Amino acid sequence: MSRKRKQRPPPSTEAAGGDPLAATLARWLKSRGVVWSSARVATTREGVVAGYGCVALQPLRRGEELFRVPRAACLGATSAGADADVTDGDCQRRLALALLEATADWAPFLAMLTPARCPWVWSESERRLLDGTELEPVVEAKLRALAEEHASLPQAVAEACGAERYAELCALAASHANPWWGGCIAPFNTTLNWARRPNVSFEPRGSKWVVGVATRRIRAGEELTQAYGGATARPRHACLGCASDGSRAAPPDVPGAADLVGGPRLQVRLRPAPRR
Repeated sequence: MSRKRKQRPPPSTEAAGGDPLAATLARWLKSRGVVWSSARVATTREGVVAGYGCVALQPLRRGEELFRVPRAACLGATSAGADADVTDGDCQRRLALALLEATADWAPFLAMLTPARCPWVWSESERRLLDGTELEPVVEAKLRALAEEHASLPQAVAEACGAERYAELCALAASHANPWWGGCIAPFNTTLNWARRPNVSFEPRGSKWVVGVATRRIRAGEELTQAYGGATARPRHACLGCASDGSRAAPPDVPGAADLVGGPRLQVRLRPAPRR
């Protein structure tokens, strides 16, 4: 007879509120007009796959709105509408510079961003693991593009941000950005971990908001997760620089932003390049 798996109890509101970083972030989010229920959802390190994540404190219904995020809370947001879904080819560079130049009032939000292990910030020995795979030429092209971008920065900016740091900021931008408001880094969307069977989806609501909605019933104690990719593949490719942003569709084997994130959130799956 099969034994029932014990359900992990949800973290208490007191325990979730006891994390100083999460508590500081919550105050910052409220000051920026972000709407969510701290009695129903907690930002925590407990019971999540990696780093900080979000956990349901109470059962959540399918279709329930969990998060409502305005432009003022999104780093790098432009004057484009939330529903415009337009990200130009300079999105990653623009967001990297926004991260570099972010003022102290963004500190509570930036402190929660998970560092990105995109292949272009791997060590040389780590990049050798890509030899003979379809990622090898993609990463080589990306490294050349990053070197050219850094060389073209204004002298004062280049001196304040070395080439290695610039590559790290571009990796952070690539792994956290979405196309809303011309390309931005949005709260809660950056916190939720990835899962093959996600339970939350983020989408624009008119031109003023991005909302996170439960896509199925979520138990108390269950981690809130999302899928990377989908309808925003073209903007992601443009921001990452790993596929053409022209009218020709990207080849099916060319990885998108999600495939290059690496780290605990999503592992890169390598496959040999086809023989010619």
